[in-house]
Amino acid sequence: MDNLSAAQYDAEYIAWIKGLPMSKRAAQARDHLLEHGSLTTEQLSVMGYEHPPRAIRDLRDAGATVVTGSARNSAGKRIASYTLVPQMSTGRTGRVSIPKKFRDSINKEYGYRCAICSGKFEGRELQCDHRVPFGVGGDSVTLDAADFMPLCASDNRSKSWSCEHCPNWTVRDPDVCSKCFWAFPGGYEHVETRPERRVSLTFQGDEVVVFDNLKDFADRQRMSVQDLIKDNLGK
Repeated sequence: MDNLSAAQYDAEYIAWIKGLPMSKRAAQARDHLLEHGSLTTEQLSVMGYEHPPRAIRDLRDAGATVVTGSARNSAGKRIASYTLVPQMSTGRTGRVSIPKKFRDSINKEYGYRCAICSGKFEGRELQCDHRVPFGVGGDSVTLDAADFMPLCASDNRSKSWSCEHCPNWTVRDPDVCSKCFWAFPGGYEHVETRPERRVSLTFQGDEVVVFDNLKDFADRQRMSVQDLIKDNLGK
């Protein structure tokens, strides 16, 4: 598909896509695409994104149609290149805006703890995360607390990376996601479709001493803390 310049996008499409609610990084990707016709992962990196595909994912989540192609970077290596398809979606809409009151209620329900690592955080440090990724299950017309959970920044990034590299990311079956650790860490059947079980722990405040003691003991046994805990639980 040939790249389109800004002049080749009609006014109706430009007004439509600029009217979609989206994140700042998605808007930057959108504006670059409208002006230049294409955008590469290298260019997104120059714009300051450590994980360039997330900006494109945000743009798609907002409702825009983006085609992935390939190009070569400044070193001659083949990389991803993105192009807007000038069509206005009438089906799936972008993400539903999550009001602060709703986010606060989710945080309060979990005692301001991350649903994955159980670490306690300030409300502003927790992300109100879709249990089933938006890219798979979309959004309901009305917000349902059962569809969300609070995640710390670290676990939110880990979940995003894991979901994007899961075999189900191409199949996009919400039922598979709903049985995954990343959707329901309190009760699940698999981790990214693999038969696996996980326990994620965060030691904070006075608990740090407990971890340090475990680490010292594990070091003397020439074991990792994880293996020490596994070994003792197994007994």
